[in-house]
Amino acid sequence: MTLPSSFTSAFAEGRFEWLKRSALTHLEAVVAVDSCSDERSETVPSSEGQVKLTALLRTLFEGLGAEVEVDEYANIIARYSGRGEGVNAPPIALMIHLDTAHGTRAISKLLTHPTWDGSPLTLPAQPSLVVSEQTYPSLSTFLGHTLVHGPGDAPFGLDDKLGLTHLLSLATLLSEQGEAEGALEGVSLPPVWLIGRPDEEIGRDDALIGLAQRLKAGGVRRGYTVDGIEPFEVNVANFFGAQASVTFEPLTPQPSQPTQSTQARLPEGLPLALTLGGVNTHGATAHAEGHRSALRWLAELWRDVKNTGVRLCAYLPSEERECDGVIHAWAPDITSAAQLRAAVKKHVEPHIPRGASVRFEELEVSDEGLQADPTLERLASWLGRVLFEAHPTPAPLLAEDSAGWEGYSHPASLERQEGGAWRLDWRLRDFDLEALETRAAWLEAQHATEAQAEFSWRRQYDNMASRLEEAPELVRWAEQGARALGLNAEVRPIRGGTGVDPFLDAGVMVANLGTGYFSPESEKELTSLELMRDHALWLVALLNQSLHQALSSAQEKP
Repeated sequence: MTLPSSFTSAFAEGRFEWLKRSALTHLEAVVAVDSCSDERSETVPSSEGQVKLTALLRTLFEGLGAEVEVDEYANIIARYSGRGEGVNAPPIALMIHLDTAHGTRAISKLLTHPTWDGSPLTLPAQPSLVVSEQTYPSLSTFLGHTLVHGPGDAPFGLDDKLGLTHLLSLATLLSEQGEAEGALEGVSLPPVWLIGRPDEEIGRDDALIGLAQRLKAGGVRRGYTVDGIEPFEVNVANFFGAQASVTFEPLTPQPSQPTQSTQARLPEGLPLALTLGGVNTHGATAHAEGHRSALRWLAELWRDVKNTGVRLCAYLPSEERECDGVIHAWAPDITSAAQLRAAVKKHVEPHIPRGASVRFEELEVSDEGLQADPTLERLASWLGRVLFEAHPTPAPLLAEDSAGWEGYSHPASLERQEGGAWRLDWRLRDFDLEALETRAAWLEAQHATEAQAEFSWRRQYDNMASRLEEAPELVRWAEQGARALGLNAEVRPIRGGTGVDPFLDAGVMVANLGTGYFSPESEKELTSLELMRDHALWLVALLNQSLHQALSSAQEKP
């Protein structure tokens, strides 16, 4: 049973415009709830905001006619019966995650920009940020659309509240209430389970073991996470992930807080605080969006000024954004300070239109004076050699140089440890396990050139591709559903991880679907009313195609 012509004609003739208003209402409702997960918490879920979001969703789904259940971990399942010939078909699961990434801010009102022509958007909280088709060519997808975005100072949670909005739009269609009345007339669908789960952003599966068994017991064998980026993309492969750490121990032991007795006080000069705001992007889109981090700039700036008399005194990572940081430095005179400013102009200022920022201030120092940190200087020199002189295996090295099916090895965070050591954590990603292990071995070889430096690494998650080989229909349903509406679904890899292992372990095969937005987890993130409408209708068409195949297979059996 394929989609009736009445449905496809209604889509082609623009009779689902009301769905755009409904979707915007739902998106504003869910982004107004702060549901960031908290990796420091030991509770499940890790934050009270996720519990609050589940409570809101229960009200919304029940109001849209679903049978709703919620467990002690804030997992929520909203179930809808099958329609037409799909009444007795196996249920299909569509899943999103309730939490948002660290640094996301809840907002009560989104901004819209009708009939966008590609010119720079007005982002009131960050006027220097230039979001335009010229700056970001991939935004051509959104030309002519009504854009939906935030004020430009922080992400507001399209990952994964846009996917959640698509599920609410689907629920609205299934409810047949108000403007949805009759919208699915003649459309046969299997039973649908709409699911929200916690703590995906921090990689915790604690809440998923029981949820996976619940799906298995309910007859669910196939499903999708609705958590991708690109419009109408289908993902059946993701990175293998690992974390590596390089720790530089002081050549002579130091206390946790340097004092005049352990490090020589610098003479009179210019103590400087250099506050660096990076170009904030997700690793998945770092290349397209020109990611830059304060850590990269630490290495670049030090390469330019380490022979001028400038000394490094401290590096302070940002608690809000991984790409930001503050460098404390000392310049012996005006000339060397000017050389540091020239290096900043060279390396940092060209990225201001993409969201970078820089601020020079004179640093206030204590009575003990300012002290250089030779361990930090040694690490910065080493990092510069690794990033800009070594030949990485495999290439490319940095996330901003990696795209498509390429992996990366990326310096993610730097922190001072007890005793004066500095630990630099790396994010290792590749679609091939052997290549991931080679990345770790190459990085270990680079660290081996340094005295009193320790190296360690650990696996984090696996590529789901091999396990999904037994469910090729997940791609076929998505592609056929898109074609039925005159859309194009493309198969792409997930340039990140996905929290579906417990479902795969339970025999529930789960692929991922795109949601249609730009710049995940950054202050630039945006979507459009048109894509919100079309993604909800794509889900209808996809579900219909899954039923069509199930019925065809049943008829072919002797």
